[in-house]
Amino acid sequence: MSPARALPNKPAGPVEQGPVGFVMDVLVGLVLGSLFSWAIGVIIEVAGGYTNVAWPDHAVEHARALVQEDLDFTSEYPRSIVIADTVAFEQDVARIAAWPFEHLGLVRFYESSQAPVPETVTGIKRAILLARVELGKAAAIGMYVAMDVAMRLWVIVFALPAFALACLLGTVDGLVRRDLRRWGGGRESSFVYHRAKKAATWSLTGGFGLYLAWPIGGFNPAYMVLVFTALVAASLSVTVSSFKKYV
Repeated sequence: MSPARALPNKPAGPVEQGPVGFVMDVLVGLVLGSLFSWAIGVIIEVAGGYTNVAWPDHAVEHARALVQEDLDFTSEYPRSIVIADTVAFEQDVARIAAWPFEHLGLVRFYESSQAPVPETVTGIKRAILLARVELGKAAAIGMYVAMDVAMRLWVIVFALPAFALACLLGTVDGLVRRDLRRWGGGRESSFVYHRAKKAATWSLTGGFGLYLAWPIGGFNPAYMVLVFTALVAASLSVTVSSFKKYV
């Protein structure tokens, strides 16, 4: 009698993610998102400095002005549920973000590279000196953008209580609407559910990324909190209300 064939292994089911893995994913995503926002911010500032429609030849000053502007906006809200003294905390955050650039010598490099290139210098030496000037500007822009991104990250942390209330409001409203649909014989729509779920995710992630890299001044973070808390509440309400009627 021929030996019985071994049955093929069943495909493994999805591995459930534990709380530690979830926290690690959030932290890694936060770091990568911050680095991506920093890179985009540097590119926008440098590109704006070489165009006639943004801030020609004033990229460093523009990046520095954004940092000061964010500090001024923070001073309008000196206290938070999360942090008692938001202004002093944001100043410490800016200093910490600038620390690597200072200790790597990039600040000194920028200061020493901004001396005007004499007209008598020509050829390759002149090209090297001009490239040094531009690299120094890029280093300064990178520092100021890093300070701005770090400060805006903590503005988001300051706003977390508002987002928590928005999530609670959206969930409660969605549950009420779901019960009304369930007992009123309303139809299910997986299309609406999945689209609203994506909108809720974008409101919590994409909106933050857009704010971190936003290069134009005059944008009060209070407006960001107002707009995205409203989007989170609305999209979460639609997501919960369109969930399955029978679970």
